[in-house]
Amino acid sequence: MFHALLCNNDQHVHFPRRDSQSLSWFEILMTSMARMGPVPDHVAIIMDGNRRYARRKGLKVRHGHEAGADNLMNLDRWGKAVGCKELTVYAFSSENFKRSKEEVDHLMDLMGSQCACWLQEIESGDIKDVCIQMMGKWDNFPAELRHRMANVMQKTRHFKPYKFNIAVGYTGREGILRSLDALSMNNDEQGEDLHRLMPSQWNEYLVEQSQHLLDMRPVDLLVRTGGDCRLSDFMMWEASQACIHFTTVTWPEFNFKEFIHAMLVYQVHRRKVSKQSLAIGHLSKIELASVQPVLEKSRNDRWARIERLAKKDTSIEKITKIITPPNKLAQILQNLTKF
Repeated sequence: MFHALLCNNDQHVHFPRRDSQSLSWFEILMTSMARMGPVPDHVAIIMDGNRRYARRKGLKVRHGHEAGADNLMNLDRWGKAVGCKELTVYAFSSENFKRSKEEVDHLMDLMGSQCACWLQEIESGDIKDVCIQMMGKWDNFPAELRHRMANVMQKTRHFKPYKFNIAVGYTGREGILRSLDALSMNNDEQGEDLHRLMPSQWNEYLVEQSQHLLDMRPVDLLVRTGGDCRLSDFMMWEASQACIHFTTVTWPEFNFKEFIHAMLVYQVHRRKVSKQSLAIGHLSKIELASVQPVLEKSRNDRWARIERLAKKDTSIEKITKIITPPNKLAQILQNLTKF
């Protein structure tokens, strides 16, 4: 599903596209072995190293970002095959706006192109089981990109059973602040019939989920590629009990072997540390009844804004179709390895 961002730019490096549902025999074998142990429900990845990959290959930085974007299609099929229910990737930090205008503009174009690809696949029925959500602050994004992201979110809002979250214009601290802002605004506007809550009545579940438009599971496994051993303010609340795996491999080079290695690291970790329980499980029936209306109202208000933005997007008929040059040999080999 998450294939290369190849729309309308002849200067892009074209990477071979592969059917997201196909696995090689080696991948099938390793996947079966990984499923014998505990599998993380929610995997989050800091996709670092695109620029280093490009420089090492003698390519322009933009081509490193394109190679990294293409690798997302692999993450989708690996995660589904192993049994993960939710994936979250760090695509664009608020700090990335400090980079050169040329690089930022190209990243905005890539995100817009990917959203166009998703809309085409939604329309064709290729995407029907993945809820795609963008998390972060969009204020500095081009209006056209905001409309397109909102359209993707709106159309996939009720898709199940998988979730794919993209952190764009995001930092973990800003996410927590947005949660508190949402609760404060809800308190100010809320009527007595919705059991207005005072800050003293807020709980972990309410703060945890208020920054998201849909309930999010705690992160079980957090992977950072590229060699840096830091979290860069990513999922600080959600990943508080996660197994953290650092690898020196850059994101464009992160392959199936590295993915399975991360799964095995998680399984060793899980033997020592019990899985984090959902915050909602710690609430009494009375507490749950009091917080659900607050959370629901906050989300409904934000979904209404998302719907208004989505209506401003270009109609699917006007979105240019993606044309990827066929590779007959790769297609033949791919068909032989399908299951």
